[in-house]
Amino acid sequence: TKEKIYGPDAGTDYEDNQQRFSLLCQAALEVPRILNLDNNPYFSGPYGEDVVFVCNDWHTGLLACYLKSNYQSNGIYRAA
Repeated sequence: TKEKIYGPDAGTDYEDNQQRFSLLCQAALEVPRILNLDNNPYFSGPYGEDVVFVCNDWHTGLLACYLKSNYQSNGIYRAA
């Protein structure tokens, strides 16, 4: 399509961008806990909590908030 990644036209956002990027951040926090890598010869099972999250722009800005309030406050991803 001729649509752009952040909106239908340059300089115009999709109306649900806040929901899209909120979901992106939540998914990024859940995936390492459930992603199974049994087909890798060097590693098997989920990543677990040995991960680094990179939040370098507004698309992933909520990730740090979710990490602190929803995960670290419940003892998950303490070293992330």
